[in-house]
Amino acid sequence: MLSYLGTNLTGRKPQLGKPNRTVGSFATSYKNHVLPNFVTVVDDPSMKSFEGKSTVGSYDIDNEGVKAQTVTLVENGSLVNYLVGRVPIRDFTSSNGHGRGSAGSPAQPSPGVLIFKSSEAQSPEALKKKIMQMATDAGKPYAYRVETLGPGNAPRLLYRVYASDGHEELVRGAMFSELDVRALRTDLIAAGNDPLLDNRTGGVPMTVITPSLLFDELEVKRADTSKDKLPDYPAPPLGAK
Repeated sequence: MLSYLGTNLTGRKPQLGKPNRTVGSFATSYKNHVLPNFVTVVDDPSMKSFEGKSTVGSYDIDNEGVKAQTVTLVENGSLVNYLVGRVPIRDFTSSNGHGRGSAGSPAQPSPGVLIFKSSEAQSPEALKKKIMQMATDAGKPYAYRVETLGPGNAPRLLYRVYASDGHEELVRGAMFSELDVRALRTDLIAAGNDPLLDNRTGGVPMTVITPSLLFDELEVKRADTSKDKLPDYPAPPLGAK
């Protein structure tokens, strides 16, 4: 999810005649609040490793020959910068070393090592207690905890956390709706002190480092399995050799 937050923080020249500074969800959000006050987002391509793991998004010189720079993008919730290549945009006339491209493609502004930080980081245990209390206050028997997300923000591992005693139950065939940058701005209420590294190797390599995130309200719905491909052959009968 934080990777497409990064794509909205890139300074790309809009279509001719468009008044926007750039493109994406934050095209007109410069110096405005785009995330909660406790959030800061930094891109640091110079970070070669994190907690003993290599970062695939690190580099020294971008694909346009500019030295990589550490850029604070969001400070205390406010958008203060964009990732910029050699193509200037309004108020950003020079590159900050983020012009990158995959093989055979022209360079475009892109994140390197995107780091999501919280000034009010809480332990995973504290976050779990908080969601249990939130469920109780809302009169709900349980809340949800996501361990990993897959393509399209579909949970790979999703658990119900019961408010009564905190025990967890695995949920299958569920997905989120409207899990986007708007949810990050309006529904994100806390973050953990347990940053996790996620290396993305498709296209332009990038690394996202983010802690656990606690949302006030997200819609969970059943995944649509009506178009799932059935097996080509029926299962063999029991005892068949």
